[in-house]
Amino acid sequence: FSDVRKELNEKLFGNSNNNNNGLKNNTEPIYAQVNKKKTGQATSPEEPIYAQVAKKVSAKIDQLNEATSAINRKIDRINKIASAGKGVGGFSGAGRSTSPEPIYATIDFDEANQAGFPLRRSAAVNDLSKVGLSR
Repeated sequence: FSDVRKELNEKLFGNSNNNNNGLKNNTEPIYAQVNKKKTGQATSPEEPIYAQVAKKVSAKIDQLNEATSAINRKIDRINKIASAGKGVGGFSGAGRSTSPEPIYATIDFDEANQAGFPLRRSAAVNDLSKVGLSR
C-alpha cells in the first residue's frame, strides 16, 4: 500500500516533495474542514471559517455599540442634571451668555423721527432712589 502511495505522489506531485500533502513547500498553510458525525447521522457541511469569524466580529461590534450607547445615555443624563436651572429650559443653553454680566441695550431716540415709535416722553423723575428697584 505504501508503494502505491509513493508512486502516486511521484506521478502527481513530483519526486521533490516527500511530505505527502501535495504542497510544493512547507511554508504554504494547510486548510482543512472537519465534519464530525455520529453513527447514523448525515454529514452536514460546516460553515466556512471566515463566516464564523465574521459572526463573532459582528457580535463583538454589537456588544461594543450597546456599551457605547449606554455610556452616551449616562452622559446625557449627567448633562441634563448639570444644566438644570441654567438658561431657558428646553433650549439647551440657547441665548445664554458665557459671562454672568447683564446685557445692556441703548436706543437712539430722535424727537424729529418719532412718528410711529411707541415711546412717549413722560414727566421728569426727580427722585432716582427708587428707579430700578422691584421691591
